Amino acid sequence: MVRTPSRDSSGLKKGTWTQEEDTKLVAYVTRYGSWNWRQLPRFAGLQRCGKSCRLRWLNYLRPNIKRGNYTADEDDIIIRLHQKLGNKYAHISN
Repeated sequence: MVRTPSRDSSGLKKGTWTQEEDTKLVAYVTRYGSWNWRQLPRFAGLQRCGKSCRLRWLNYLRPNIKRGNYTADEDDIIIRLHQKLGNKYAHISN
C-alpha cells in the first residue's frame, strides 16, 4: 500500500485536520468572518487551501450545525414530501 503524501506539490497540507488548525480557523472566522475563502488560510496562519477551509467550516465547525438523528417531526416531513414530490431533485439537475 502506498501512503498519501501529507503535502501537495505547492506545499499545502492535506489530510486530517488537527485541533490546532480547527482552533485557528474558528477563531479567525468568528472574529473576521469569511470574506474571501481563497485568502483566508494565509491570514489565519493555515497551510491549507481555501476550499479545504471552507468545507471544514461549513460541514464541521459552524456553531449552528445540527448533529444527530432526525426528530420524529422531521422524519414525518421528509416522508410526506417524498410521497408528494418523489425524487424530483434528480430531474432538476439534468
